[in-house]
Amino acid sequence: MLNDFFQPGLILIVFGVLILIVPKALQKVAVLAGPILTIFAVLIWDKDKMAIMFGIIFSLISLVGAVYNLHVKDRFELSVEAIYAGSSISVVFASHWIGMLIFWELMAVASWLIVVSSRTKEASRAGFRYLLVHMLGGNLLLAGIVMKLADGQTLIECLTGTQDAAYWLILAGVAVNAAIPPLNAWIADAYPESTMGGTVYMGSFTTKVGVYCLIRLFAGTELLLYFGVFMALWGAAMALIENDFRRLFAYHIISQVGYMVASLAIGGETGIDGASAHAFNHILYKGTLLMCAGTVIAATGKRKISQLGGLAKKMPVTAGCFLIASLAIAGFPLLNGFVSKSLIMNAAAGGGYYWAEILLMIASVGTLMSVTLKVNYFVFFGKSDVNIDVDESSVPFNRKAAMLMGATACAVTGLFPGLVYGLTPYGTDGHPFTVDHVTQYIELFAAATIAFVMYIEHMKPKEKITLDTDWFYRKPLKYAVLWLSKGVDGLRCGVGHGLGVFFAKANEYLHNPRMIFTSKPPVSRDCLEDDDVLQKPVGWLVALNFVIFLALVIYAFIRI
Repeated sequence: MLNDFFQPGLILIVFGVLILIVPKALQKVAVLAGPILTIFAVLIWDKDKMAIMFGIIFSLISLVGAVYNLHVKDRFELSVEAIYAGSSISVVFASHWIGMLIFWELMAVASWLIVVSSRTKEASRAGFRYLLVHMLGGNLLLAGIVMKLADGQTLIECLTGTQDAAYWLILAGVAVNAAIPPLNAWIADAYPESTMGGTVYMGSFTTKVGVYCLIRLFAGTELLLYFGVFMALWGAAMALIENDFRRLFAYHIISQVGYMVASLAIGGETGIDGASAHAFNHILYKGTLLMCAGTVIAATGKRKISQLGGLAKKMPVTAGCFLIASLAIAGFPLLNGFVSKSLIMNAAAGGGYYWAEILLMIASVGTLMSVTLKVNYFVFFGKSDVNIDVDESSVPFNRKAAMLMGATACAVTGLFPGLVYGLTPYGTDGHPFTVDHVTQYIELFAAATIAFVMYIEHMKPKEKITLDTDWFYRKPLKYAVLWLSKGVDGLRCGVGHGLGVFFAKANEYLHNPRMIFTSKPPVSRDCLEDDDVLQKPVGWLVALNFVIFLALVIYAFIRI
């Protein structure tokens, strides 16, 4: 049990605390030292291959994120980011249900603090909604784990096929973190309101920890295949109409996680390796995309795609890194997204799920159109209707370095797929560079490009509000709460009025008991101190009491 707490993730958690208290001169050293030491700890740790694989990519992106945020002076933000990364790694290395639950909740709290660390009104509201959703997920997970502990099961084990109450509760709790619809809107709601660096961290950990737990606990669960395919299509479709820079990438987190969920649902060695490899590669290209988006927003002060344009000449490093990462996310050959998607497509074809393979290919086309083509054209390389006065020299050197690190990693792991395949749990080789596979993707991308050019005016982002799946329960919930509130208030008023009438009548009967035997209406009076109250209503009762008392005295004398 102690092994759950003394493991590589603890290093980042400790350094997260140290960032708050070390002298200012040592702050940057603490920010970098935490992830570097964690990388070494993960490499020498004795754990299964899947945990090591996720531990490596989590610690690597922690280092890249630390470099990206090296100029940030806010100790609070830097601290909670390190704690968040450390708790995520700790979930991966946990062997017991209790250890997993503790770091799961720590991860939720730390991520909420990252959202609100931008200290804006919008971030506060989004953070509150984010916390509510993850409290729901955490409580569902807690209920399922309590059932497991009650049965004497303390070690984490695969739950596929059990389908008892604990199975469904744990699946629902993990599904919240993996952003499985309909509980997926928290990503697009909260991530864009965080700080620039905070979004890089959040885009790399929460959903991927959810994917890790789904692989570990529910691999081979066919039900998840339908959710995964839907996620891939839904995220790409929402990104096509999205205008907010970071909301667009939030939707693509949902889409790309859909590939992972579909692959792990297929199960088998290829399915599990496909989900693991895609999670690994996704963190690299998605982290790069979010870093580029954050750099653009910080430099221009604008977060709407329709307000941007022609930035390639003004921000060449950012534009180049974004281009590489955007091709990677679409699965372009020779980049890492293509490498991991090959495994997923092989798993779908090998399992006989041809419909899933076709729909996932369509989602890839949607990704190409919504990121690779739309963002690159309207933000960086296309003709612009706006003139933005910006110079990349104002971008901190550490941010350029971090973006180059991410883009280089996308290219290296794409050119040498064995680097990723060798880390997967079963070491499956996806053979990505077959003629059929490469030409298939090139043909699809060429067709999508032609369609984009033909309908380019319709592809231009519009200043509109996009509704997500939360609308379907947010609206009914709103009216349900209003109806319940009115009902409770009506009940309160009714009970209060009834009690008021009861006590008023009781007060009248206590002051005039004759009303019990007569229908004569009571004499109206203003207060208890009125003479009429003090003399008439109780006069006969006093006289009766005196007669009874006198009779008793006489009886006593006679007896004596």
